[in-house]
Amino acid sequence: MSCSWRTTFNKIGIYSTRMWHYRQLAVLFYIIQIMFDICTTAPSLQNTTCGYQSCPEEKPGHINVHVVCHTHNDVGWLQTIDQYYRLSVKRIISSVVESLQKNPNRRFTYVETAFFWRWWEHQTPELQEIVRSLVNSGQLEFAGGGWTMNDEAITHYSGIIDQITLGLRWLNDTFGQCALPKVGWQIDSFGHSREHASLLSQMFFDGLFLGRIDYQDIKKRRAAKTMEFLWKVSQSLEGARSYLFTGILPNVYWPPKGFCFDVKCADPPITDLNGKMKAYQFKDTIMSQATHYKTNHLVVTMGMDFYYEVAERWYKSLDRLMYYVNNMDSGGKVNMFYSTPACYLKSLNQANVQWSVTTEDFFPYADRVHSYWTGYYTSRPSLKLYAREANTFLQACKQLSALSGVQNHDIIFLKRAVAVQQHHDAITGTEQEHVAKDYTKQLYFGISKCQEIIEESLKTLQFGNASVDGSYEYCENLNESSCHVTEYNEKVIAVIYNPLGKAVKHYVRFPVYGQMYQVFNEKGTSIQYQITPIPLSVQNLPGRNSNTWRELLFQTELPPLGFNTYPIREIRDYMPVVDHSSGIFSQTEHDITLGNELLQVIIDKNSGLLKAMVLENETLINIRQSFYWYEGQPGFGREKASGAYIFNPISNRALDLSGNTTFRIVKGDIVEELQQTFTPWLSQVIRIYKGMKHLEFEWVVGPIPVGDWRGKEIVSRFETDLESNGTFYTDSNGRETMQRIRNFRPTWSLNVSEPVSGNYYPVTTWIYIKDQSRNLQLTVLPDRAEGASSLYDGVLELMVHRRLLYDDVYGVSEPLNERGIDGKGLVVRGKHYLLLRPIDSAVFEMKDLAQRVLMKPVITFFQVNFTDDDVEELETLVFQRKFSGLQYELPPNIHLLTLERLEKNKLLLRLEHFHEKDVTSELSQAVNVSLVDLFQPFQIIELREMVLSANQYLDEANRMRWSVANDSDTRHEEPIESLEPANLTVTLLPMEIRTFLATISVNLPDMEITSVKNKLS
Repeated sequence: MSCSWRTTFNKIGIYSTRMWHYRQLAVLFYIIQIMFDICTTAPSLQNTTCGYQSCPEEKPGHINVHVVCHTHNDVGWLQTIDQYYRLSVKRIISSVVESLQKNPNRRFTYVETAFFWRWWEHQTPELQEIVRSLVNSGQLEFAGGGWTMNDEAITHYSGIIDQITLGLRWLNDTFGQCALPKVGWQIDSFGHSREHASLLSQMFFDGLFLGRIDYQDIKKRRAAKTMEFLWKVSQSLEGARSYLFTGILPNVYWPPKGFCFDVKCADPPITDLNGKMKAYQFKDTIMSQATHYKTNHLVVTMGMDFYYEVAERWYKSLDRLMYYVNNMDSGGKVNMFYSTPACYLKSLNQANVQWSVTTEDFFPYADRVHSYWTGYYTSRPSLKLYAREANTFLQACKQLSALSGVQNHDIIFLKRAVAVQQHHDAITGTEQEHVAKDYTKQLYFGISKCQEIIEESLKTLQFGNASVDGSYEYCENLNESSCHVTEYNEKVIAVIYNPLGKAVKHYVRFPVYGQMYQVFNEKGTSIQYQITPIPLSVQNLPGRNSNTWRELLFQTELPPLGFNTYPIREIRDYMPVVDHSSGIFSQTEHDITLGNELLQVIIDKNSGLLKAMVLENETLINIRQSFYWYEGQPGFGREKASGAYIFNPISNRALDLSGNTTFRIVKGDIVEELQQTFTPWLSQVIRIYKGMKHLEFEWVVGPIPVGDWRGKEIVSRFETDLESNGTFYTDSNGRETMQRIRNFRPTWSLNVSEPVSGNYYPVTTWIYIKDQSRNLQLTVLPDRAEGASSLYDGVLELMVHRRLLYDDVYGVSEPLNERGIDGKGLVVRGKHYLLLRPIDSAVFEMKDLAQRVLMKPVITFFQVNFTDDDVEELETLVFQRKFSGLQYELPPNIHLLTLERLEKNKLLLRLEHFHEKDVTSELSQAVNVSLVDLFQPFQIIELREMVLSANQYLDEANRMRWSVANDSDTRHEEPIESLEPANLTVTLLPMEIRTFLATISVNLPDMEITSVKNKLS
């Protein structure tokens, strides 16, 4: 753009010599101001090409300042999603779109697709076309692009993949390639995981920008100019995909001090009166920032939470600031312009710099002394479990829809609800309590829609086209041992679906009133069962809608990716020849032994606590398990309060809760268990099932008493005589394992101000210690994400519940004091699984158990109208009793991660190798999987490979290459395997996930169920 006076007046349409006869001096000043607004911008963008081709020109010999205008829109936090959208977000997006139209130089970066999708749905076609043009010109850029900006600590990798896929595919379907995000934008998550970066790399992101890392780490990085680096994101993957360029933003994600121009800010706008002064102030800020970075390119974030409701206020001040900065006549040339994260990344890529390499992750995170953000690993434990189970239910829903051919678009409700739960203020528990309840409602609604889809799918698979007088029902309250179906019906049919690609044996238990039952397998053969007493603490759970004190327990055998059927009938007419009830014992004179053929445990006769474990090879380990509590800081003085984010105990010593433990022993043919009561609000059952190598610890905690005005944080601690040498291991989002060393960070010297919370790490799936001299590994797996540590050698502890009375002053503005169903405090029921195994077999058994814990079977009950005079009707009911979606099991180290119907004959398919390199000689090898006849209901006739996020074909995708000192791995081209239709064999390397768009021919077999209609009608 030419900015001569004549050009400017012509542009605003008022250049005329006659105007001087009709205008006052004030009008002249007004014209000058309009001219100033037009001229004081960055150089014009003449091209309309999107992506890297649309990036602004840089100036050699200058410090090029990339101004990134953005807003951070939490998908729920202090307000619900709906409240945020109605009260703020819809105005933000509309205001930004309006301002971008006024000047082609202006740029804006948007992130949360959940909000943009909602806004888009309410716009006119005309405005939608305007937005498309802004995207196509590069003015409006999407970063991240997931449905939300997910947490990285406690999210499971399957949830991360799904939520990013949901957002990216919507952007692709709506805008095409110009909306393709090239940069990850994790500016507000509370610490950063290596696995999350690995997933982004496999999605073909070119780079990642982070906001929050530890205050000690960032101080070291600023001094060493390693704020930008190559992240080695996997120890198992090879080549370019094992690296991701990563940058730490200079101001987390907000504007530099003194340069916030939002209506919520107190900083004055830029005017003619303060323009030069603010330009010098800005230059000083830039020169200081430049000392921390390697190149002459610097990024400045201009945005914050829910900023830009009046976007023009921002852009007018930035236009003027750019004019004054770019026209400064002093030394140290600065070129300031509107940019985007992708354009900044492009400049760094072209800077011809060899970058340092980082291999660790960024946990735990502290933003100052005494302020470790490790409490949120456990906050709101009930929501964490519900989010986990909803994700599992979603996978089963997608699988059954694909296997049955049922096309029901209502599955989108659960997909969106689960995606929202991955948000860094949702599953983390760092939202206000009313928002947490809203998240729960969204999940419940989505689950109810998927229940309908599963019912329709099961009917199709079990009965074909036959008319069926029956329905599938769910027991949604099994976590409180309540189920109206099994308690109030003499005859039920349990239909149990296994979402894993391998056969499993799984124990199920249902509350019942009766004492004698018959349980049949799919062949009509009666199988073993056990009646077990429900612990008193469970019977008295607040809101439990059941009076029974018995549970029916039996083992199921479930085919891969399929279901099995178990008719159950209560017997009331005769006395049993064999008593199937459990034997109950209380305190005894001797230590008590519980166990099976593979494992035994010894219970101390005095304390009622676990004392030792004995493996089948007679290896004995001393082990004690109990519950402890830390008192949370109230936050007076220099100390931060323990709150939704922060874990800050008053003392480093936890207090033992086992002083007055009472217990009873329950023994039966299937399970033996120890039922413990520690306090009126804390109890536990330790179980050993027949044929299992692990112990199950099921605990009930709450309501935590706070009448003494002391906030309490409850941990389960496992104390052994193993020699772990200060080292322990935790999972990273459920995939690769990270080594942790107590009071140590791999690349910087840690000042240990908090020896407890500073050694806590997020555990999504497992934590373990090893004793090399005894060849033993002790692993604990939680049923939901928790904070955990090994504070002493041979000891593991996991935090299970928190109730605190003070806010930690990080914005949530209320203490973490959940009221629960009766207003007296939240009661939580959960499980830990403990494995003690030889090191060489421990990793496989750990990951196998982790999959079975995560991907639990879906239990439904088929209800039909039986006639009382037909005694054998239950056994002779004709329908598809057992079904597998696979012709054969997948190999033991291969997992079917995704099976989802996209169109009638199109499926999204993901296979993963879930073992790491060099773990075992057998399981760490490459695996070939033939897809020719893998599935039974359909046949794959064509595959086309995609990137992990399923928004680009792999053969069309490309990534930037980076220079690494003494390492050329990132320059290796990734070979693209050609898959011929006649030989659909996929090779998977350790930790590799491969994603395919599959074209199928539907081939549902006739299931010979012609008599079903007459039998059931």
